[in-house]
Amino acid sequence: MELDEEQVWNGVASAAAIGAVVATKPLVARTWKLLTRREAPGNPASRDVTWGEALAWALLTGALVGVIRLVAQRLAASGWAKATGDYPPALRTTRP
Repeated sequence: MELDEEQVWNGVASAAAIGAVVATKPLVARTWKLLTRREAPGNPASRDVTWGEALAWALLTGALVGVIRLVAQRLAASGWAKATGDYPPALRTTRP
């Protein structure tokens, strides 16, 4: 079975996204501690975590994961373009 360019890019993009999420976890915990001077909530859904703290944790986590995932995808796309001479098929246009 031969893979087409789009399938290969999907694999590269998925690997970049997974790597970004894995790399984000310690960054989120360090950022939380820097901002709050407390350890990050281990389970923000726990009844021992206030709603405010849980929501702040979710906002911080979502924002950092989103930014790092975007950076990882842009770096992967740049590497793809260097290797193939063009951007990945899914990123060649800005609108669907």
